[in-house]
Amino acid sequence: MGYAMAASASLLFGFNGNLSRLLFDGGITPVTLVEFRMLIGGLCLLALMLVGWRQGLKWYTRQWGWIIAFGLTLALVTYTYFMAISLLPIAVALIIQFSAAAWMALGEALWRRKLPTRPVLLALLCTLGGLLLLTGAWHLNLNGLNPLGLLFAVLALLSFIAYLLLGKRVGRDVPSLPATSYGALVAAVFWLCIQPPWTIPAATWSWQNLLLMAVVGIAGMAIPFALELGALRHVEATRIGIVTTLELVAGSIIAYFWLGQLLDLPQIIGCVLVLVGLVVLQYDAAPEVVAPVTN
Repeated sequence: MGYAMAASASLLFGFNGNLSRLLFDGGITPVTLVEFRMLIGGLCLLALMLVGWRQGLKWYTRQWGWIIAFGLTLALVTYTYFMAISLLPIAVALIIQFSAAAWMALGEALWRRKLPTRPVLLALLCTLGGLLLLTGAWHLNLNGLNPLGLLFAVLALLSFIAYLLLGKRVGRDVPSLPATSYGALVAAVFWLCIQPPWTIPAATWSWQNLLLMAVVGIAGMAIPFALELGALRHVEATRIGIVTTLELVAGSIIAYFWLGQLLDLPQIIGCVLVLVGLVVLQYDAAPEVVAPVTN
């Protein structure tokens, strides 16, 4: 169940990446998109709970420190990623961010003084190899990379790891819907302080942009983040980090059918490798453990 939730979230994130590209091409800035994405997603989940699940709208007083920290990682993870891909070759930014699973596996091995299981190591090798093939990393000239872009890429990596670990921690005591809603609203307030509504460019307020940003907020934030946070209650954060590489496969396939971006043979092999890694991970002997939710 946890893997299915994480995979579904990755598919939606892949769709979100292509839709976000259309908005960027139309002149929407990363700050504006993140701001609207978090605000719309958080309010939609809040409205959903008001209508159908009011018992989820508890205050969770003892957990608000963790929720605020989780919300700040939501605020940073998307923005730093968008900034990284705007300043670096997209392949470099993707490789740095999606290496999170490898760094988490290393950290877990050092912390627990125990190597990951063979299926996890094999899944890591398959997904990282697939990532290299998907991004065409061997074609890159790494000389003269933008230092600010590298800084944002590293910050995106750290923010992503923090998001997974804090999501795991918050999920111990707060169900995924209120945790995602409250976290998104914390992120929205953060960005509203950075960019108040009256400073947003006038072109942003066209009905076409607002409609697309509403779709991003619902299908690219509220649903996938709630699914991913729910998955973290069932599966270790390192394994979820591996599953997130499916986002690149989904994004590439959607871009092929929607935007007409062709895939060459190495990229197709890369997609297959990522999928093989996820299948290996799915059939690992490690059981899923559901974290209890306490009040």
